[in-house]
Amino acid sequence: MKRFTKAYHLGHRLNLKNVSMEMGFQEVKRESSFLLYKINEESFIYIKDYGSVAFLNCSLTIVRDVLDMLSKKSDQVTSFPSEEYKVDVGQLGEMRVDFETISIPNLNVDFAHVILLNLAQSVALDHYFSLANELLDKTKLFSEELQKSGSLPLKRKKLRKFVGETMNLKNRIAENLFIFDSPRIAWLNADLSKLDAHLNDELDILERHNGLQHNLGVIKENLDLFKDILQHKHSTMLEWIIIFLILMEVVQLLIEKSNL
Repeated sequence: MKRFTKAYHLGHRLNLKNVSMEMGFQEVKRESSFLLYKINEESFIYIKDYGSVAFLNCSLTIVRDVLDMLSKKSDQVTSFPSEEYKVDVGQLGEMRVDFETISIPNLNVDFAHVILLNLAQSVALDHYFSLANELLDKTKLFSEELQKSGSLPLKRKKLRKFVGETMNLKNRIAENLFIFDSPRIAWLNADLSKLDAHLNDELDILERHNGLQHNLGVIKENLDLFKDILQHKHSTMLEWIIIFLILMEVVQLLIEKSNL
C-alpha cells in the first residue's frame, strides 16, 4: 500500500514550546529542535524549529489545520515551498529510494523520523536556495549595468541594505547548519543509517548545501567589488571638493592682494 509524505517550509522559525501546547496529537519524540507526533500507526507529523513541517500519510484536513495553526494564517497549503515522496512499505522487502519513491520493509516511529527529517532538510534547503538566488539575480543586474554604462546604479545606503540582507541570510543558514546532520537514531541502527544515506543521496543534501554556500560566496565577492567602486567614487568626489576649496582660497587670496 502506498503512503505519501510531504514537507513544507513556513519561512520562519517556530517556538516549539508554544507549538507543543497547541498541538492535539500524541507526542512520541521531543528534543529542543524538533517535535514528532503520531496520529495513528501509519501517520506522523514532524515539526522542526527552523520552520519545516513534514507529514507522513496524513489527511489533507490535518495538513491544512496544522499549517494554518503554525503559520497563523488560513488556506496556506499551496503557498509554501514543498516536497513530496511516495512511501512503499513492505512491497519490495528491501530499502530503496528512487523515482520519488521511498521503499522500506516496515513503518515505525524511527523510520518515520528519518524520512520526515530528510524531507524537512530538503525543503528548508529549497527555501534558502530561493532566497540566495534572488540576491544573486540582483547582483547580476548591477554587474550588467556596470558593464554597459561603466557605473553602478547603486547608492551607498542601498548597498548597505543589500549587504545587511546578505549577512542576515548567511546568519540564518549558519544558525541552522545542524539541519544537515544525520539524526542520532541513524548512528545506532544499520537499517536507519542506510535509509538516511539513501535519502541524502537522492535529495542531494550535501551538493545543494555546497551550491548554496558557493552562491553566497559569489554574492559576497560582488558586494565587495561594488563597495570598492563606490568607495573609490566617494573618495574621488572628496578629492575634487578639496581641490575646489583650495582653488577658492587661492582665488580669494589673489583678489585680496589685488585690492591692496
